Amino acid sequence: AKVDSRRALQAAGPLVLGMSSEPPPLYKPELLEPKKKLTLLQHCYKEPWIPFGCLVTVGALCTGLAGFIQGDQKLMQRMMRMRVVAQGATVLAMVVGVASQAASQLSGDKESVKLSGK
Repeated sequence: AKVDSRRALQAAGPLVLGMSSEPPPLYKPELLEPKKKLTLLQHCYKEPWIPFGCLVTVGALCTGLAGFIQGDQKLMQRMMRMRVVAQGATVLAMVVGVASQAASQLSGDKESVKLSGK
């Protein structure tokens, strides 16, 4: 008798057990928005000052390290100061980029509200 009931449940499928063969509506792929993930080169093209600042920072750091190895105190000190300035400029470029992106998203939201009539 147990074998017959198991076969009947298996034959009926997941609907008898209260499960559907389809995923819940929240997880349907057509309802999910595709994520726009940018590659590293696309990010560099979009925000060119950030990679440039990183390269200048690394260049100043390497030159300062070379001055340290050679014993040139003046070169080392100048390069360490240049490194700090380059790092500050890079952080400033990041902040400006984020702020401009946020401002463009806010203006885009305002335009969509105007178009919808709210």
